[in-house]
Amino acid sequence: MMQAFYLSSEKKSNIVEVIGQRVELRKSGRELVGLCPFHDDRHPSLYVNSEKGVFLCRACQAGGDAIGFVRLIEGCSFKEALSILGLAPGPRAVPTTRRRRAAERVVRWVSRQRARLNNRIRELDEQIELADEIPDPELAEGFWRERGIIADLRDDLSRMEYLPNFIELKQSIEGIGQGNL
Repeated sequence: MMQAFYLSSEKKSNIVEVIGQRVELRKSGRELVGLCPFHDDRHPSLYVNSEKGVFLCRACQAGGDAIGFVRLIEGCSFKEALSILGLAPGPRAVPTTRRRRAAERVVRWVSRQRARLNNRIRELDEQIELADEIPDPELAEGFWRERGIIADLRDDLSRMEYLPNFIELKQSIEGIGQGNL
């Protein structure tokens, strides 16, 4: 998914700024750490050293500088990475490739599914309240389980590394969003 990286007015690439647009980073000693976008992991393993201008994933061993990060995340050449970062002579490249358009469609689909799942969670919250008023603990427990599954799915839809799996499960996810769990 090609995306223009927007840097501050300096011409030099700030690796924290570049990686921070794709990865939530937090301070860990002298470095910053976050979830690596290059493999499936729930534990922070991507370390960014702003002083040296480099990153390294201690799990998958992906590493390099800001240009290398853009090359890996975008699957592009060195020259294209320079252009995306605005470091190449001439105007900054804003790709309008078929790949970018497909990525934009996927982002719109994910947003729609997250909204549907949020609506379903609100409906389940109301059903839980009603089941508690009756009182029917078994019914409420069933709604709570369904709510937990849907909330986890909604949260996982934001994880870029799971995206290929979600594409394969598109119809099932859409059905869950419509209340067909």
